[in-house]
Amino acid sequence: MAIMRWDPFGEMLRMQRDMDRIFSRIGSAEGRGETASTVAWMPKIDVKSKGDDIVVRAELPGIDPAAVDIEVTDGVLTIKGERKAEDEREGEGWLIRESSHGTFERSMVLPEGVSAEDIKAEYVDGILEVHVPKALEAARPKTTKIAIGSGE
Repeated sequence: MAIMRWDPFGEMLRMQRDMDRIFSRIGSAEGRGETASTVAWMPKIDVKSKGDDIVVRAELPGIDPAAVDIEVTDGVLTIKGERKAEDEREGEGWLIRESSHGTFERSMVLPEGVSAEDIKAEYVDGILEVHVPKALEAARPKTTKIAIGSGE
């Protein structure tokens, strides 16, 4: 068996070349005054524990709340929607365009015992807050000790 030396920086350079190749195929967005961030985007989220809730905050400025879907399937919370790009008008053209647009989808696994019917969401000033009630103690798995008989 041959011993090979591992070069982590070589791996990083290979990964960077692969990523450069992927982004070069996206369609030369930079040539139209767009940055790579406008080609594909994902809203930022924060998840924290607050009292009896888990609170998921998603930054969605400029998005109509009616265009956002929130659903729970098999214990997975999914937030999806679309930020539409501003239409260009005759005589207008982007010089620099850093704002993000397009469809997005974020999913996270919820803790055991969470009731989807009790989840609430509100949208204020471009921030979506989803309040997920924590599971009650009674809903959490319990361990029961089982005695072993002698078989007689």
